[in-house]
Amino acid sequence: MIMITYLKKNIDVTIALVFALLTTSIVPFSWKNVFEEMNVPLLLLLFCMMAVVAGFRRSGMFFQLCRIVFSKADTARQVVRILIFICFFSSMIITNDIALITFVPMTVLVLKEVRLRGYYIFTIVMQTAAANLGSMFTPIGNPQNLYIYSFYGMRADEFLFYTGPTVLLSAILLYGATYYVAADRKIEMPVQEKLIIPKVHLYLLYGLFFLCVLTVLRILSAYSLFFVVFPAVLILDKKILFDIDYKLLLLFVFLFIGVGNLSQITIMQTWAVHIVKGNEFFISLLLSQILSNVPAAVMLSHYTNDMVPLLLGVNIGGLGTIIASMASIISFKVYTKLLFSRKSRYLIVFTAVNVGMLLLILGVQYGLKMVRLV
Repeated sequence: MIMITYLKKNIDVTIALVFALLTTSIVPFSWKNVFEEMNVPLLLLLFCMMAVVAGFRRSGMFFQLCRIVFSKADTARQVVRILIFICFFSSMIITNDIALITFVPMTVLVLKEVRLRGYYIFTIVMQTAAANLGSMFTPIGNPQNLYIYSFYGMRADEFLFYTGPTVLLSAILLYGATYYVAADRKIEMPVQEKLIIPKVHLYLLYGLFFLCVLTVLRILSAYSLFFVVFPAVLILDKKILFDIDYKLLLLFVFLFIGVGNLSQITIMQTWAVHIVKGNEFFISLLLSQILSNVPAAVMLSHYTNDMVPLLLGVNIGGLGTIIASMASIISFKVYTKLLFSRKSRYLIVFTAVNVGMLLLILGVQYGLKMVRLV
């Protein structure tokens, strides 16, 4: 019963499980093939990163940083911009999911305190777009980035080179979108008590996060990282283990199995490669609208060696529908828990903002491409 309830609540995991089971029935089953397709180092790295970031969240460090930043805000526009760009920049380091889990609930409290409840929908929608676009910048910004970075053996510097221009453009668009927020409306931030965070606790987390970065840079193995992080977390705070997104790990496991099975089918090895070749960007962007960008990245990576358009496609494809990036569901769920939430209005604003930003980014990129060809 517990498993059935879990699968009902997590439809993406359920679909991935069905996908894995169906494809397993098509090709000859082999445990050897399963383990070969399973990217264990990636799963271990994801686990360790989520554990370390969960440790930071529990320490209260993120809220302490926000308290310092908000002490400088005195207008409605400044508050809204800070809330949006906190998600934009933090997602580059702690992933888009964690950024939204951490800062969207805080946004509800802040806007309530400064009497800006009318900006709930706009701010949360913009935070979601900011997290999805900001996380595009680094290999550790979101799950699909870490997967593509690992799958193609990319270098960190080339990764930043490819994603940087779109992230810069996104920052400009996000900043401009807040222009009409009331700049002359003065607000007064409430005085908050300073949190006392044990320095030893923080230094240990800093050290563990540094080891995660070394693993991303392929200086340290994922296995070595796990055997350091796991016991450290147990000693530090066992409750951290309950804050890890095991659903994401399960999703990857089922996708690895399903896609690995598909890649063994002869017709998929020829037909799919032919269809995807040269169309990686738009196929990944469109597929993300239906399946979300993580499954799209895993599925298409097996049929192309052109990693750059795939990388850009699944990241920009996080805009659009609310399921294009599963991180977007996090914000929506937080908003729907509000006493006077308006779900239909939220979805309308969300779709308008996301589709609008998607078209603007595509339009600018196309325009720059035409200029280079002239």
